[in-house]
Amino acid sequence: MIVDVSEIFYSIQGEGTKIGQKAIFIRLCGCNLTCPFCDTKYALNCKNPMDDEKIYATIKDFPTKNIIFTGGEPVLRDDFMAYFMEKHSDYSYFLETNGTLFPQKSIKLFSHIVVSPKVFAINKDALKRIIETAASVEFKFVVDENPEREITLLEELGLDEATFQPIWLDETTESYINKTRKIIEYVKKLPYNIRIIPQLHKIVYGQRRGI
Repeated sequence: MIVDVSEIFYSIQGEGTKIGQKAIFIRLCGCNLTCPFCDTKYALNCKNPMDDEKIYATIKDFPTKNIIFTGGEPVLRDDFMAYFMEKHSDYSYFLETNGTLFPQKSIKLFSHIVVSPKVFAINKDALKRIIETAASVEFKFVVDENPEREITLLEELGLDEATFQPIWLDETTESYINKTRKIIEYVKKLPYNIRIIPQLHKIVYGQRRGI
């Protein structure tokens, strides 16, 4: 089976509750959103067809059994992900998704799903189905200093925990730290289990690709 792949690389997870974990990232092409703050615009409309055997040949010698499907929006390639995971079942698979689509064929094959909703493009039906069906799921929001809409969504979904990641825009490390402090102070006042995790990969590597 063939799919368009933006990039494949070996690194550590820089976001969410699995932060620091070694992983192979398979970034698939295509997305159903056009977020103004997107940091992977190069993956939105790319064309780089690879079949599953070529992808496996690329990843098989990396020293980890953790694979993260990311994008773009990888659920657009639900058929391919299900096919690949069933064929290469000796790996642990993780998904990063915006939660606007339900991964009908692949959802039960993932060890963990990170849902990163964008508050301007919410599909509550898909989010609720993911919560009900996934073996393990976390909600991760990329937030600015006043994450009121994210809190409202948590309440509407009946969730009491999430990960907040201060968004890294075109700024200095100092300004990013100051923003993170403000978000911490905001969250301290809330009756929810909110984890604050900075975007580690951007602090360490900046905007470089394949890291």
